[in-house]
Amino acid sequence: MTDKVEQPEEKPMNEQMYLDLVNQLKDKFDNNEYLMKRIQKQNIELKKEIVTAFGCMRILDNLIHNSYGADADIMLLSDSLRNHLSTFVEDMI
Repeated sequence: MTDKVEQPEEKPMNEQMYLDLVNQLKDKFDNNEYLMKRIQKQNIELKKEIVTAFGCMRILDNLIHNSYGADADIMLLSDSLRNHLSTFVEDMI
């Protein structure tokens, strides 16, 4: 004797149920679009900040190298940071 598992009878979906599901899907899609645009704006703002920091670092690096008596550690740190930002900006572009 084989035991048959009775599955509940599926009820056909009516038009209102379809509309509700479509509206839920649309809301999720709209929310995802909003989040994606917000992330893109934040990404652009972060890139602007990084490019600004790179420009300031180049100016600071020139000032340090043109001054007399600048500590070697400061010059090394300045060079390292400028190189790091330069590489990052090149990769970003």
